[in-house]
Amino acid sequence: MFVEPPKFTQAEMAGLIGETVAWMHQQRDKYRPVCNALSEAVKVKLRPFFSAEILDNLRLKDLSKTGETIPYPPFYERVRAGGARVVPDAAHMTAIPFIDVALFNRQPTLRTVFHTLIHVTQFSIIGLEKVMEGYFRALNESGLWMVVPYEEQAYQLDARYTKDPTDVFSVEAEIREWQRNGKF
Repeated sequence: MFVEPPKFTQAEMAGLIGETVAWMHQQRDKYRPVCNALSEAVKVKLRPFFSAEILDNLRLKDLSKTGETIPYPPFYERVRAGGARVVPDAAHMTAIPFIDVALFNRQPTLRTVFHTLIHVTQFSIIGLEKVMEGYFRALNESGLWMVVPYEEQAYQLDARYTKDPTDVFSVEAEIREWQRNGKF
């Protein structure tokens, strides 16, 4: 029998969102000085899909070369407290974006950079707080991270890119279309 996790109250949700946004800004500020820009070769391959501003602003770090892993979000235990909420373990994540900084637990591939840039673009267009609100709302309703619309879109677009990298589309236009259609 499936036991639904306890729902967060509006006040708890607001607190989690605020804490998450603050934590993401702290991580961005901590890691940005030690991260690298995308190489010109990667930018050339991704330019048809992303704006120059997004590509130029992203900084990334391959933590596997340092022995570090993606930091564990301090609020995860409260999110998992319901027992039935499914969220990824930071140590097993491939990457995590902190606004315009991305940390990778393994050497980044073009596909993992593409996926991460989708989230960076979502933050840029929708706003970090609204995106985090969408994550927590979906987790609160379903208990499942995989059904968060922002994740759903990122996996759909990265699958589309991986299937045929010559089928050019604008990630920004796709995000705006979902926004217009109320999918977020």
